[in-house]
Amino acid sequence: MNTHLSESLDGVEVMKGAAQEGSEVDRFVSNARRVRDAFVRQGDLEGKYIAMLILGMAYAGGLVHALLLFRAGTIDLGAVVGYFGLLRLLEFPTFTSTWAYSLISSGFSSSRRILELINSETYLDQNASGLTSNMRGEVEFRGVSFAYPSGEPVVQDISFKIKQGQTVAIVGQTGAGKTSLAKLINRTYDVTAGQVLIDGVDAREWNLAALRSQISIIEQDIFLFSRSLSNNIAFGKPDATREEVIAASVASQAHDFIQGFDQQYDTVVGERGVTLSGGQRQRIALARAFLTDPRILVLDDSTSAIDSATEDKIQRAISNAARGRTTFIITHRLSQIRWADLIIVMRKGRIAAIGTHDELMKTSEAYSRIFRE
Repeated sequence: MNTHLSESLDGVEVMKGAAQEGSEVDRFVSNARRVRDAFVRQGDLEGKYIAMLILGMAYAGGLVHALLLFRAGTIDLGAVVGYFGLLRLLEFPTFTSTWAYSLISSGFSSSRRILELINSETYLDQNASGLTSNMRGEVEFRGVSFAYPSGEPVVQDISFKIKQGQTVAIVGQTGAGKTSLAKLINRTYDVTAGQVLIDGVDAREWNLAALRSQISIIEQDIFLFSRSLSNNIAFGKPDATREEVIAASVASQAHDFIQGFDQQYDTVVGERGVTLSGGQRQRIALARAFLTDPRILVLDDSTSAIDSATEDKIQRAISNAARGRTTFIITHRLSQIRWADLIIVMRKGRIAAIGTHDELMKTSEAYSRIFRE
């Protein structure tokens, strides 16, 4: 019931846009009814709890026994009252055991779900003793393949080498494996075959924290925390000064709209940045990346929600930020593809073509088709 309610609140715009408020209310009422029925069943089980039956039998047996002793003259009336009063002392622990029985049963049910999550293992090795040096930004894929645990390979036999400071555009149709390829660089996923080399060293031989701290990925679906804009920008570098935060926001073209808020950089955004527009969220994410000064920058369609005028400004900012660092751009925007040093065309998880824009326009039908479309 709570999960459904939380989901409905998160998706309230979609729900209202589709005029489905009534059906969602009906679903909540249905779930609430199931919760009520569960509590009724719980009460029924507690009512059949054997301890309560034994307590009643103890009362009856004790009273009969006391009366028989009183009739035989063995005890007086005060002893009968005292004896039955002692039996009543069993009432509290019996009721407590009933409550504990219910609580323990609920605890077992909840702990089973929690422990299932806690005990789930990841096969991603943190490699705490791995390489921690400063990264130059050379990236090489050698015969890389990757498949999700329960699916077909999404990336197959990928090989290419990127020099330090180069800008690479990865293009292809939806589902071609572009994002999965990018996430192999910072070991969000581990390759199932082949090697991803960073500065000539297998990514798995790097200390995972050191590797990821020098690689920044900006995705299309931007996640912002319910914190101030300043804290969101400085998330990857908590000790950043206000001047550094402002410089990063200026570079990402976010400073002007932040200045328009009443509390400026101290403005608290809603959950997932719901109080900001899509373009504003993406500029905050760009500022976050610029502040950490990564050696490798991955932009996964990160300007999709930005208007053309702002995109020109951000394009210049990205161009400046890309100097001296290796940049991967996953995009369908022709303005970003053209100025890349190298273009990789993906098709069904494989490299269909690789080269510069001019070369591919002449030699690759797949690329020229994408470019024409």
